Amino acid sequence: MRLTVTMPWLVALVLLGLGVGGCNRQDTPQGAYRAFHEGVRKGDERAAWAVLSKSTQDALTERARVVGEASAGSEKPEPQDLFFANVPPPPDVTEVSLVREEGDTATVLVRSPGSNHEVRMVREPSGWKVDLSASLQP
Repeated sequence: MRLTVTMPWLVALVLLGLGVGGCNRQDTPQGAYRAFHEGVRKGDERAAWAVLSKSTQDALTERARVVGEASAGSEKPEPQDLFFANVPPPPDVTEVSLVREEGDTATVLVRSPGSNHEVRMVREPSGWKVDLSASLQP
């Protein structure tokens, strides 16, 4: 059985919102978003996964568990595989800027040719993370 992403709108949001690569620092929301982009751009799922919030990782882990149970154990998908399956290279991005920061949450604006998207970020003990957990709710 081949696993595919069944949420094209989520994949589109992530791909259209990917930030400018280069900076891997997670001490700012913008730097964390750029680290996520760089991981996806390079196909480094471990690096990109590490910049997803714990709640996003937990939601994807639960989805992988449900898929495994639905396949009667014949499939044992990794959460990263569910998220990054069939993801094309991210679009070019011209700017990642901070819209607002309130305590441990922030919003960054990601600009790319023809589109602008806001992305929620959360501060965790290890630094700022991309939080897509609201998009993963059933």
